[in-house]
Amino acid sequence: MALPQIAIFGCPRSGTSWLGQLFNASEHVAYRYQPLFSFEFKDWFGRRGVDASSLEAFGRALLDAKSAFVLQDLRPEKVLPATHLVWKEVRYHHLMPSLVAEPGLQHLIYIHRPALDVINSWYQAPKEFREGQDIRAEYLNAPSKNTDSSEWNGYSRWKDSMALALRLRSQHPEKVVLVSYDRLRSDPESCLEQLFECTGIPFTEQVRTFVAASTTRHEPDAYSVFRNERTPLTLPDDIIDHLRTDEEGVRLSATAESLSI
Repeated sequence: MALPQIAIFGCPRSGTSWLGQLFNASEHVAYRYQPLFSFEFKDWFGRRGVDASSLEAFGRALLDAKSAFVLQDLRPEKVLPATHLVWKEVRYHHLMPSLVAEPGLQHLIYIHRPALDVINSWYQAPKEFREGQDIRAEYLNAPSKNTDSSEWNGYSRWKDSMALALRLRSQHPEKVVLVSYDRLRSDPESCLEQLFECTGIPFTEQVRTFVAASTTRHEPDAYSVFRNERTPLTLPDDIIDHLRTDEEGVRLSATAESLSI
C-alpha cells in the first residue's frame, strides 16, 4: 500500500529546507529533498502528467531513491517503518493545483515568509545571488534565475506564488496547510505540534530534540538548518521601502498570516 504523501512548497529562501528537516526528524517519516530538481526524478510529471497513477508511482520511486541529493545528509536513524512520505520543492509551483486535486496527496504544506526577508536572504546567499549581479535589476523578476517556468525567484514570482497558494487554500481548506515562517521561528515546538497533528504524524521526543537543536545552534552557512540568528538587512533602502509598502504584497502577507499555523 502506498504511503500518504505530504508535499512542502514555498518560494526559495522561505524556510522549506528547515521545515523539511523538522519532518525528517520524525522516525515515522521518509523524507526526500527536491526530487523534481534531481537528475534521478527530473521532469517526472512533465513526462507522465499528474494523475493518480503517476503520483502513486512517484511515491514508490521516492521510497527507493538512491541519489545523495534527494536523500540529503541529515538522516536520523529510522528504525520504525515510515507511515508518511514527505518531500519538498522550491520550484515547480505550477504543479500545485494538479497535485492538490489528487487523492494520493494527503496534504500540501505551503510555508511563506515576508517578501523583504525572502529577497534579503536571497541577496546574501552566495550560490543564489552571484557576485557582480545588480540587485536592482534582479529583485523584481530575477531574470538571471528565472530561466524557465519552473523557477520562482524574485518579488513578482513571490506574489504569484502567494496568490496561488491562497487560492488553493480557499479551494481545498482541508488539504492545503499554510505555515508562517515567522510564527514557526518564534514558537517552533507549538507550531510543529499543530502541523504534525493535522497531518497525523506523532510528535515524538526525537522531533522535539531536533527542534531544540535547530533553534539553539547557529551555523553561518546560508544553507544550514541550524540558525538561531536573523540575517542582517543589507538591501538598498529603496528596495526595502518598496517591499515594505507595496500594497499587494502587504495584503498577500496579511491574508496568509491570518490563515496560517
